[in-house]
Amino acid sequence: MNIVFCVDRSVLPGLHVAAYSLLEHISPTAAQTRFHVFSDDLNESDLALLRQTLASLNKPFALELRRVDVALFAGFPPLNGSCAAYYRLVVPQVFDVERFLYVDADTLCDVDVSGLNTLDLGQSPAGLVPEATLAGAVDRFVAEQLGNSPVEPYYNSGVIVVNVAEWRRQRVTERAIECLTKFHLNYWDQSALNLVLHGSAISLDGRFNCIANMRKNWPTLARLHGKINTLVHFVDYPKPWDFLGELVHPQYDLWRSVLDRTAMKHFRSWHVTTSRKFPKTRKAWSGYKKALKDRLLFAGYSHGRFKRVKGLEQ
Repeated sequence: MNIVFCVDRSVLPGLHVAAYSLLEHISPTAAQTRFHVFSDDLNESDLALLRQTLASLNKPFALELRRVDVALFAGFPPLNGSCAAYYRLVVPQVFDVERFLYVDADTLCDVDVSGLNTLDLGQSPAGLVPEATLAGAVDRFVAEQLGNSPVEPYYNSGVIVVNVAEWRRQRVTERAIECLTKFHLNYWDQSALNLVLHGSAISLDGRFNCIANMRKNWPTLARLHGKINTLVHFVDYPKPWDFLGELVHPQYDLWRSVLDRTAMKHFRSWHVTTSRKFPKTRKAWSGYKKALKDRLLFAGYSHGRFKRVKGLEQ
């Protein structure tokens, strides 16, 4: 099974948690898990530390670093100062495999994903988990471009099963880049992929991309690691590893419970590392304010102090 990450050095703690938790839950009967890390700035020391994390599980794996030319995305707006999210658009063009599973680094896996390796994709270029219906999507521009349907899906691009031959045949990469060049897209490559894959992607089970900032998912996230049975996606800023994530991130304890089993277990958000990032903009501070509010509400809910929380299905 081929698993792809697209990262830079600012997300290394997240990468360790994502990769470790994926390998931990993959069935022992599955073929060797091969991790391919696409990056423009990771070095061999970073890879050696990640290899140490994965080796601690005593399961077969391979790990390979692949270089990406960041100049390909010159002029595209960065996401939190990074262009790494765009790399997934070009991976199917340079990666000679039949299929692969792309996973964001801001995830924690508590479910076996090996079944996705044999999922029948037919002539679909990709499989993704719906985030909402088009009518309920926060990405209003894309939703309206696609008809604002109350039943058709709007996809989150944090987990993608890619059918490489069909992706290339249907020119998904080229068309997505055209969308990014033509439109001002609020959700960048995710918006572009929704525009391009509309009507051709297949929907994956929601267990493979459970969005942590949606309060409707809190009953699942309140469980301990090992009993969640889903792949958790920490979509918002700040991430669990961002500055003072220990204090403000709603699901920090869950994420930390896995980090403590990796070679980065000594990481703290205030240490001087490539992952330390101070909030500087009004939008960043707004993210911290929302995270702290959710941290308090989630703690109260998970400990039974709050029985009713806005946005939580009763």
